[in-house]
Amino acid sequence: MIDFIRFDYDRSLNLGFQAYIVFGENSERNIKGYLIQAKDARDLREKLRKADGFVGVMSERVEVNRYAVMRKKVEAILDFPERKLDYSTLKLAKEKDVLIEFSLSTILNSGRNKRVRLLERLRKTLQVVKKLDTPFILTSGAREFYELRKRNQIYEVFSYLGADLARASYWAERLYRKFFDEKYIMDGVERI
Repeated sequence: MIDFIRFDYDRSLNLGFQAYIVFGENSERNIKGYLIQAKDARDLREKLRKADGFVGVMSERVEVNRYAVMRKKVEAILDFPERKLDYSTLKLAKEKDVLIEFSLSTILNSGRNKRVRLLERLRKTLQVVKKLDTPFILTSGAREFYELRKRNQIYEVFSYLGADLARASYWAERLYRKFFDEKYIMDGVERI
């Protein structure tokens, strides 16, 4: 299983994850993720030209997220409190095989009033994700060491919110195989 984090972690504790993807910092011990924060589609297009590795996009605009899902280089739409997703973006994410991240740190770092609205929006988004069978991943989204959580704690919180834990495990395992299984090409196709 894989966790998305925002700092370079030395893996001193066993938190139930086999690998970490680090966004925003260079990492030698973990998989390097390339974080793109875009204001509009033009800005996203320019930043994608320089992107390499596992690309994650952060934007608070629906149209930018929709455009990001349609780009070939983009692997994930990252979570933060101001992120907005609509039905068509989630449907496109299913078709284009782009992961939607749901992070625990987004919930924990929001204020009380924002947290209620965020949880309601998150519950509705998880229902649509479940209906469409959109690829998604449950992560800690930690920005520092003290925000790291065990995998089972993350899964417990999101199960309460209505996430399909079996599908979350499937998508996380699939992502792990993509990085570490040399025989894996895509679902249903493997080297012999």
